[in-house]
Amino acid sequence: MKSRVSHQARTPGGSAVSTEQEGMEPPLGEHEQAARSFLASHAQIVWSASADGTIAAAPLWRAYTGQGKEEARGLGWLEAIHPEDRERVMCTWKNALATQRADETAYRLRRSDGSYAPFAVRAVPLFEPDGRLREWEGVSTDITEHQRLEDELHASEERFHLTFEQAAVGIAHVGIDGRWLLVNPKLCDMLGYARGELLAQTLHGVLMPDDLSTAFTDAQRLITGEQQTYVKELRFRRKDGSLVWVNLTVTLVRNQAQWPLYFLAITEDITARQQAELQRHLNQLKDQFILHMNHELRTPLTSLLGYLQLMQAQQGRLDAAAQARYLETAIRSGEELIQLVNSVLDALTITEEMTPPQREEIPVASLVRDVLEHLDPGEEQVVRLHLDIPDGLTVWANEQLLRQVLRNLLSNAFKYCPKSAPVVVSATVIDQDEREAHTSLSVCISVQDAGPGIPPEELPLLFQQFTRLKRDLSGPVGGSGLGLYISKRFVEAMEGQIWVESPGINGQGSRFCVLLPSHWHAPGTTGA
Repeated sequence: MKSRVSHQARTPGGSAVSTEQEGMEPPLGEHEQAARSFLASHAQIVWSASADGTIAAAPLWRAYTGQGKEEARGLGWLEAIHPEDRERVMCTWKNALATQRADETAYRLRRSDGSYAPFAVRAVPLFEPDGRLREWEGVSTDITEHQRLEDELHASEERFHLTFEQAAVGIAHVGIDGRWLLVNPKLCDMLGYARGELLAQTLHGVLMPDDLSTAFTDAQRLITGEQQTYVKELRFRRKDGSLVWVNLTVTLVRNQAQWPLYFLAITEDITARQQAELQRHLNQLKDQFILHMNHELRTPLTSLLGYLQLMQAQQGRLDAAAQARYLETAIRSGEELIQLVNSVLDALTITEEMTPPQREEIPVASLVRDVLEHLDPGEEQVVRLHLDIPDGLTVWANEQLLRQVLRNLLSNAFKYCPKSAPVVVSATVIDQDEREAHTSLSVCISVQDAGPGIPPEELPLLFQQFTRLKRDLSGPVGGSGLGLYISKRFVEAMEGQIWVESPGINGQGSRFCVLLPSHWHAPGTTGA
């Protein structure tokens, strides 16, 4: 057997130098240890054997393994191969000789220091022109570094697998089309599905309908590169139909060419936190309600009892005019007290899912006039009231609920605006070209005043429970802070919308708008 070692080395200047050693004979002289050290880390031993497989002792083999000439002769080279690999190596070599086909195998080869290194071996038969086998050429390559990288990759994959499977948060790979590609046990537990069941669905299938549009928009921004990641708090629907609040973090994984591969979604169950925040909010509302209603109920109640006690103390000594004045004040305080109590009762009867009310076709103009008549705003307020409502204009609504909404809006307009400021009630038809969100005709009923307006920072809070403007908390006008909240819930129960527009500038006032489905009859205008 002839043997050669081929490797690349670097000169001090950095250029590559190819070296080849052939037919080396021992001893290696003073460079023996250096040669062995280099071979131990860079060896690629090229060798040859006769047609019958006879391998002569090779100096390079002996330089790497430390075997003597006699030790490596014949089958002695097998002694340098790890004991556990010898039988397999000999079996594959005999099979190659019998079939005269290329042989590939791997074994652990002992270095001169007694340690073993993994080698990949390939032997190829070479034939004469007449087809007779001439010899074998082979190469044994040290794959220590390759093996190390494979081991590191395997360890990394194992760490990823353990992290993925045992993570305390839900982890998933989601396809660009929304399909679940990989899901971990935590996510399955969170949603109540077995892994196979969840993989048969899509992310969109567990999202609430209200969140779908936002989810598609955010995904598109990730794909186009407008953003690298997004974080949202939203609700997932579990297999049993219940809802779970999650903190969803999504990023897009790309390949080296920057093509999108899949979304990486991290899901944290925050239901307990949401429930705690809700409970804290409810406690705040309760405290605010008790404090607020203590003041609001006490004021008319004190006035009512005060005038009744005064009439009792002055019984027989009051003239008719004074008695009538006292009674009128007591009655007004009683009515204010009833209105406050009714507001609280209305708020208590409103649940998260209101039963859809019975609806009918209601003439807008006549209902507004009837509300104004029962509201009894006073002659000085009637003068500043203007109606601009087409005749025959109707809405599809519940009369009792709409009456309460109009009463709240008109009452606020009269209470919170200066007595000289005008109040305009108007109604117009809105078609689907003007408001694309509605597929049929709608009517917008608005109440416009010319009062102090609403500060922009307080507009988002206006339809919440117990909300009153900061400037009114210490003012002379009372209220439960429930009227607009109740109005919003009533309007939404009738499949409508309610909102407010205000520049927050004194004198330009506010415009409250109620949008409801309509059935249009005939043109005309009712004015006052």
